[in-house]
Amino acid sequence: MAVESEPRNAGRRIITQEEAEAIAAKARPDQSPPTRRRRIKVTRREALVYALAGSTALVLATGGAALVQPDPSTDPFLSSFTPEVIQENVPGGFAYPRFKAGEFGGQFTVARKAGEYTAAEAPDLNATGKFYVVKVDDPVPTLEGVVAQQGIQAIYQVCTHLGCLIPFQAAENRFICPCHGSTFERNSDYVRGPAARNLDQFVVEVGDDGTIVVDTGKRRTGLPA
Repeated sequence: MAVESEPRNAGRRIITQEEAEAIAAKARPDQSPPTRRRRIKVTRREALVYALAGSTALVLATGGAALVQPDPSTDPFLSSFTPEVIQENVPGGFAYPRFKAGEFGGQFTVARKAGEYTAAEAPDLNATGKFYVVKVDDPVPTLEGVVAQQGIQAIYQVCTHLGCLIPFQAAENRFICPCHGSTFERNSDYVRGPAARNLDQFVVEVGDDGTIVVDTGKRRTGLPA
């Protein structure tokens, strides 16, 4: 006759992990109880947020480093071993790009002299520089003050409403935007339309010989309409 074996844990009481830790703590009162490691669960959304935050921080750090990088053209040590092509094209200091003369953002030397312009003629468009050169009897100030010299203004070609390129209508003797009809006098002064301010202007310098230099990197905001 077969004898049934007793259950493996017969006569024994199964205790929980917490009870086992309590018994161990009583046996060794001089030791601190073991600490449990909590497993941190990261959801997919949280992982994307962390990744985006890290990428943003990296971009900001890179941009901040560019803002304070030394300028090879003004640093004697760097200029001693930096090729001229890099000095001319790589921004330094506050990292503003260096635009070459004759390209938008840089300086333009106008072909005509200041004395060759009259207050009766239509504004002279420089398409590359996106500005009109105009001789006026009553220069219009900007938020930064009057930027015209000897009555010469350089008016930004972009409408102050939504940024359309604005032509000069000789028949009306005014700038009239083809997009939404904002209208300005030939001296940049607002007349009518949805635009909120006068046309913007660029800084103009007129030399002793009448040479006109327009700095398209220095735009001055038109006064509110």
